[in-house]
Amino acid sequence: MKKLISIKNLTAGMFLDADVVVEESGGEEPGRFLEPRNAVRTGSGEKRARLTGKMHERIEKNGGLMVSSDALVDRLRETGLSMVTIDTDKGGDLPDGVKPLTDPTRKPPPPGRLVHYDEELERATEIRDATTDTLKEAMADVASGKGVDAEKINAASAVITESVLRNVDAMVSLTRIKKHDPYTAMHCMNVCTLVIAVAQADGVDPGYLPIITTATLLHDVGKTRVPLEILNKPGRFEPSELEEMRKHALYSGQIMREEGGFNDEQVAIAEQHHEMLNGKGYPYGLKGDEIHPYARMTAVADVYDALTAKRVYKPAMPMYQALMVLHKNRGTEFDEHFVELFVKALGVYPVGSVVELNNKEIAVVYEPNPENSRKPTLGILTMATGKQRAAPFICNLAKRSEAEGREIAKVLDPEKVGVDVDQTMEQIKTKGERTERTRR
Repeated sequence: MKKLISIKNLTAGMFLDADVVVEESGGEEPGRFLEPRNAVRTGSGEKRARLTGKMHERIEKNGGLMVSSDALVDRLRETGLSMVTIDTDKGGDLPDGVKPLTDPTRKPPPPGRLVHYDEELERATEIRDATTDTLKEAMADVASGKGVDAEKINAASAVITESVLRNVDAMVSLTRIKKHDPYTAMHCMNVCTLVIAVAQADGVDPGYLPIITTATLLHDVGKTRVPLEILNKPGRFEPSELEEMRKHALYSGQIMREEGGFNDEQVAIAEQHHEMLNGKGYPYGLKGDEIHPYARMTAVADVYDALTAKRVYKPAMPMYQALMVLHKNRGTEFDEHFVELFVKALGVYPVGSVVELNNKEIAVVYEPNPENSRKPTLGILTMATGKQRAAPFICNLAKRSEAEGREIAKVLDPEKVGVDVDQTMEQIKTKGERTERTRR
């Protein structure tokens, strides 16, 4: 049986599902390298395990390689691999109590996903909470004059990236959760997640994603140098206050340069995430291709998360309205290509959207459908008559037997229809029923 596992759990005696990659080298003996199947690399993509002797023949004959020593395990880890597939019919299994990353007895996950949404959601929630705490500590350290603990931030970046590569929908679905904090740690976490989802959709080398992750986690670190009376002001800024607030992008770049260990691209992401294609952004008034592409990605995610967050001086904008704002301003303020990828990553109906069906039932989008974003899994809250259901009915619109002709007709504003999304999502999780009760 083939199992996707963390590289941390790979040991001698396991059989690695793998191929041989041959690279020509200018007339010299071609190089042969080990290429694990269904693997994920979140470290440097430049390192690969070179095969020696007759190892390539064994791999071609057996469909993989028996991991013969701890030294080979170390070599594989050094290549930046974070997840690999083992075949337990040909080698050792995981020890008792250690589970594979996805249940091998279930049908395969959707295309582009290594694990199922529900399998990653719990892990993603833990990662998100831990990373938000790490960010709060990092920003508090910077505010008090200490440096950024780059080791902690880089470690968090790698873990976030791995989660997104396993199943991007899980981490993205959690960006709907908004909690205010003085140093916007959760905002940074949300923006980071959304940018990585777009970067993955854009085909960025997985080995480079942690670099983008680190930069986006710290893109607002400069707010620690903005006076607290401005940063926490519960209303609109005076012109002088707005000018100071806008300096936070410059401060972010300064902090990253002062700390060292961050490359020019990472600094550019932090400094340029408020620039706009038409030159009306800040702090430099850059236009079009003058703005770093990853900063253009970050600008889209940053505005979306800000629009959908509730503040003292403004209500949260429903997700579908925020997507409409981005769509309306694509090509002028925002990069059109990245807006399209952003909508694709979130789905037409993001998790947590409140919708009305064609039969007048009210529902909340509970799980995404990466194969058809117009047919997600819903938690249906009411009958067609408007009467509240005794328990939410969990309905997969992609399954005819469950949908029974149901389709999403329109998106609703949660506040206007009296739906507390977070509370409702928890209710669907704990009390939702997968079979609809007989209608009376």
